[in-house]
Amino acid sequence: MVIDCHTHIVDDTDESLAELLTAADMSCIDKICICSLGREWAEFPSAGHLQQAARDILSACDKYPDRFVGGVYLSTDHTHTSLELLEQCVADGPCRFIKLWISQYVDDPRLSPVIERAIELDTPILAHTWVKATGNMTRESSCFNVPAVAQRYPAMKLWMAHASGRWEEAARVVKPYPNIAMDVSGGEPESGIVECLLRHIPPDRVFFGSDAPCRNVAVQMSKVLSANLDARSRDLILGEAVRGWLHV
Repeated sequence: MVIDCHTHIVDDTDESLAELLTAADMSCIDKICICSLGREWAEFPSAGHLQQAARDILSACDKYPDRFVGGVYLSTDHTHTSLELLEQCVADGPCRFIKLWISQYVDDPRLSPVIERAIELDTPILAHTWVKATGNMTRESSCFNVPAVAQRYPAMKLWMAHASGRWEEAARVVKPYPNIAMDVSGGEPESGIVECLLRHIPPDRVFFGSDAPCRNVAVQMSKVLSANLDARSRDLILGEAVRGWLHV
């Protein structure tokens, strides 16, 4: 099974969803992990932003249950709302993962209730991580925020979006933590990214993702298809590894 582990929806309109599905079909993708950062992206989303994002994700999953794997967007600035949405969308709903963006560092102690409930539900976390040459945003996590939370919660499953930007450094930083994976979404499709990651972590901790519609699905997949991989490693990276995490 081929799974794109990292995409976004703008809203739940048929036109918007069809565009994402068409791009996935052109690359022979079976399932698409979708998240929403709200219809207007905000560095520090309100509780209303989180609730609107959840409504759009639930609506999209209801329309295409065989194609979409939903993720619920949470923020520790609104812990009560986040825990309510976790119950609604994951415990009692179709979602299979949690999405964290930049309103908190991934090792923020305020995340503890969310992480602990995620462990109980066996629900993985997709966490935005990045290292910017110009400096990160206010609470934008990098790979260096991950080890503390990985040690504190060894039963947690978390994958780092974008391989944290500086993928070789990030892979070395998280190498000792088997509960941490990395997706290769976003950024430029430079040759050698996947091979570089595999020098430090096994293929069952490397996930294909595109970051569509921000990025082109086929171009992002070229990072994996152009890599010098055996068939089993390619299958794991293109979907089988994250499929096990998501139970789909």
